[in-house]
Amino acid sequence: MEFRKWISISLGAALLMSILNGCGASQTTPNHDSAADKGGIRSAAPASPSGSNAASLRTPAALDLTGATIITLSGSTVSIEGSGAEAEGGVVTITEGGIYAVSGTLDDGRIIVNAGSTDVTVALNGASIVCSYGSPLYIYQAGTATVHLMEGTENTLTDGESYTFSDSLSSAADEEPNACLYSKEDLVIEGAGALAVEANYNNGITSKDSLEIYDGAVIVDAANHGVNGKDSNTIDSAILTVTCGGDAVRSTNDSDETLGWVSVSNSTLTLTSGEDGIQAETSAVVSAGTYAITSGGGSTVTPGDDVSAKGIKTGTDLTLSSGIYTLDCSDDAIHANGNVTITGGSYTISTGDDAAHADGDLTVSGGTLDIQASYEGLEGGTVTVSGGDITAVSSDDALNAAGGNDGSGFGGHGMGNTFTPGGNSSAITITGGTIQMLAGGDGLDSNGSIEMTGGTVVVCSTGGGDGALDYESSFTLDGGILFAASAGNMAANPSSPNQPALSVGFGQTLEAGTYVQFKGDAYDFVFRLTGQASSAVFSAPELEGGAVCTVSYGGTYSGESARGLCSGGSYSGGTVLAELTLETGLTSYGQTGGMGGRGDMIGRGDRPEGPSGNGMTPGGDFSTGGAGGGEPGEAGASGGGNPPSGGPGGQAPSGGTPPEGDAPGESGTEQGS
Repeated sequence: MEFRKWISISLGAALLMSILNGCGASQTTPNHDSAADKGGIRSAAPASPSGSNAASLRTPAALDLTGATIITLSGSTVSIEGSGAEAEGGVVTITEGGIYAVSGTLDDGRIIVNAGSTDVTVALNGASIVCSYGSPLYIYQAGTATVHLMEGTENTLTDGESYTFSDSLSSAADEEPNACLYSKEDLVIEGAGALAVEANYNNGITSKDSLEIYDGAVIVDAANHGVNGKDSNTIDSAILTVTCGGDAVRSTNDSDETLGWVSVSNSTLTLTSGEDGIQAETSAVVSAGTYAITSGGGSTVTPGDDVSAKGIKTGTDLTLSSGIYTLDCSDDAIHANGNVTITGGSYTISTGDDAAHADGDLTVSGGTLDIQASYEGLEGGTVTVSGGDITAVSSDDALNAAGGNDGSGFGGHGMGNTFTPGGNSSAITITGGTIQMLAGGDGLDSNGSIEMTGGTVVVCSTGGGDGALDYESSFTLDGGILFAASAGNMAANPSSPNQPALSVGFGQTLEAGTYVQFKGDAYDFVFRLTGQASSAVFSAPELEGGAVCTVSYGGTYSGESARGLCSGGSYSGGTVLAELTLETGLTSYGQTGGMGGRGDMIGRGDRPEGPSGNGMTPGGDFSTGGAGGGEPGEAGASGGGNPPSGGPGGQAPSGGTPPEGDAPGESGTEQGS
C-alpha cells in the first residue's frame, strides 16, 4: 500500500477538518480534557453510549512542546534531550510521566513506555519507526497513554511478520504485545496529524483498556484485526481507513456488561475487513459521519464456515442516528443480538444476507434506506416503521418479523438468520414512512400480526410460493396507502381492513414495468409493477364504501415512477379490468389470495434465485425509477391459465362488472391453454 501517498491526502483532509472545526464558535466542547491541559491524563474511560454521541465536530487537540523531552531518531541511533527516557540498542524506554516529542526515522527498534501509574504523552512529530521483532510502540505501563499526532506531520509505525517476545516486558504465552501499536492501559490517539500503521504480524492498534481516537487521519493495514479497544472504542472527528483480515473496528470485553461498546461520530471511516466492519461485544452508537464498509469481500462473496462478516454488529443494542453509509457485506449489513434503532441517516446497502437484522426490535423512524441487494431486507422479532424512506430488493422476504433470536451471530451467505420460535409476539407495525420493495419471497411477512395505520407501502412479490402479504394471526389495516402485488399463489389479504381495501386478480401474469391504475371521483393512484404480478391488494384513505373504483392495467404514464410509486404525471391508454363498487371493508375481484395464516418458515435455509430469477428482473431501474412512456406490459402477459368466462375469476362482486371486451382474456394478450 502506498502509505506516503495516502498519508499526504489524509493529512490534507485532516487539516481541512481542523480548519472547519475552528471556524465555528458554536462547536461543542468535548466532555474530557485535552492532552495539553493534563499531559495526556484521562482518569477514566468515557461513559457507555446511551443512544446518542457527540453532536458536532470537536476542536482538534493542540499540544505545546515547551519543556518536553526531545527524542530524535536517526537510522539505528537515538539521541535524547531531557529526562524520563533512555535509549539502548535502538530501544527507547520511557520511565517517567510527561510529554515526549519523537521525530526522525528508526530502522529497526521501538519505543516502550514503562512509567508506572503516571500519564505519558508520546508526541509523534514526523516519526517513522520500524521494528522487525515486536511492537514499534508498546505501552506497557502508564496511567493513561496519549499518542499525539502533531499538526501537519506524517508518522508511520511498521512491524515484522513475527515477534520474538524476548524482552522481560513481553509474553509469548499471552501473546503480548500482539499489535503494531499496543497498550495495556487506556490509550488516546489525537491531534491534527496523520498516522499510518502497517501491521504485518497480527493486529493494528490495540488497547487492553479503553481506546479513543480523535482529530487526525489514521490508516491501518493489518494482517488480523484493525483497531481494538477491549473495554470501549470511541472514534470522534477523525478520518480512519482500515484494511484487515479480521474485524476492522472492535470492542471485546465480555465480562462486564457496561463495557465492550463502540461509539463513532463526526468521522470518515473506510473499512475493508475480512470479518466484521464494526463489532461491539455489547452496544454501539454511530452517527454524523461518512461510513463505507466492505466486509467479507462484499455481497457477492460467501463467507467461510463460522466466520462473521457483517457490516456493523453488536451483542446487545445498535443505534444509528445520522450519517451517510455505504455497506457492501457478505453477511448482514446491520446486525444486533438485541435491538436495532434507526432514526436518521442515508444508507446504500448490498448484502448477501439481511440488510438489517435484530433479534429483538427493529425500529425505523427516519432516514433513507436504499437496499439494492439482500437475501432478506429488514428482519426482527418485531419490525416498526414510523418514518423514513425505505426501498429494498430481496431474494427472499423483504420485511420479516420472525420472533425469538438467532442465537449465533454467524448467519451465512443467503441463509438468513435461524430464529428460535417466538410465538405470536412477532409483529410488523407501520405508522408512517414510505416503503417500496421488490421481493423474491414474501413482501411483508410476520409470524404474528401486521398492523398498518399510516405511511405508504408499495411491494411486489415474485416468488411462486409466496405473496406480497403473509401473516400468521391478523393484518389490521386502519390507514395509509397500500399496494401489494403478488405473482405467486400464496397472496393474502388484510384480515381486518378498517378502511376500504380492494383485492383484484388480473387473470394473467402481468410483466414487470406494467402500470396499474385505481381511479375514483376523488383519487387517481397509479403504480408500476417492479416484478411480475397476477394479483394485487390496494387501499388508501380516499377509498369510500359504496363508491366506484375503476381498475386498469397497461398503458403509459407521463410522470415519474420511481420504484413502483408513480407521481407527477398522467395515465393513459390502459385496459380497464373492472369497475367496482367498494364495500366498507374488503372488496374482492377475480382470483386472489386468502387471509394469511402461514407466516415464515422458521429456520429455513433455502435461497431463492437471485434478482434475475423468479420474475424478479425489475421493470426499469428499481434504484432510481424512471419516467413513463412506451407500453411496458401492454402485451406482456405471460399466460395465467384459463380463467372461467365472465372475467378473471369467473365472478364479480356485488355492484361490480367487467366492461364488455375489456377482460384480460379479450384484450389481445395470449392466455394459457
